[in-house]
Amino acid sequence: MKRRKELQGILTAAAVLCLMTGCAGRGAAGEMQSVSESEADQSETLETKESDAEETQERDSGTEETNEAASSEPEDAQAEEVASQPKPFVPVEGLSEDYADLEKRCFAYKGQIFTLGESTLQDMIDGGIPFDEAELKNAGNNVNSNYETGRYSVEINDYVWMQFSFLNMTDDSISEAECLLCSVRWYTIYVPQPDYEDSMNEEITAQIADAQEEVCFSFPFTLTKEQLLENNGNATEIDEYNNVKYYVDSEIYMGQSGYSFEFNKNTNQMEAVNISWLP
Repeated sequence: MKRRKELQGILTAAAVLCLMTGCAGRGAAGEMQSVSESEADQSETLETKESDAEETQERDSGTEETNEAASSEPEDAQAEEVASQPKPFVPVEGLSEDYADLEKRCFAYKGQIFTLGESTLQDMIDGGIPFDEAELKNAGNNVNSNYETGRYSVEINDYVWMQFSFLNMTDDSISEAECLLCSVRWYTIYVPQPDYEDSMNEEITAQIADAQEEVCFSFPFTLTKEQLLENNGNATEIDEYNNVKYYVDSEIYMGQSGYSFEFNKNTNQMEAVNISWLP
């Protein structure tokens, strides 16, 4: 009986010990599980913060790019608008402020001034004016005293042309190359019109502006009748064909010379001008 009780006591102690060991194990496991879950939560929180930061940085970067693009667009548009506008007319230094200066009838080609009654055909050839090669073959032909050469043509561009003639003022026969410039004609095939398409008017305007870069008179090639009369109101004649003339009588020859401006009847923009000289 006594041994049975002792055995029962031993078994009871062993059971208690097992229960205590099991509880301790479960407690440790619970603590380990809680630590792991906490670390996982912290890791997820860190990853979330990093992801949010990256997204915020990307949004900020995108916003900056958008702002830069938006700020550059108006500047680009302004630059294009300025580039599309014609340059203000600035005459070559040495040309007259009077659009029809009868005392100084001249023009410039690429900055070099040529004067009627002073410059020769050879001067203009040497100055680089691109005369028609076939016509230049006549430069060596003789011209009798007080005679004028035929017309020499120059294509400035597809729309703008010039013509020149020369006079032998000597008492002898000389070559055409030695004759003095006595007539300059500038003309354009078209000027802008209200019933033209915008693209056509833009092309015409561009061609005239390009010609102005090479050839220069005292007045712009976009000159209107009103602008001419405002600059010089002492016209000799204004006819029904919309031409304005400034002429003086020759002191040696019979006839007159000076300026003849031709304006478009619809827009009053200059289509041609002829400047002549007789001593």
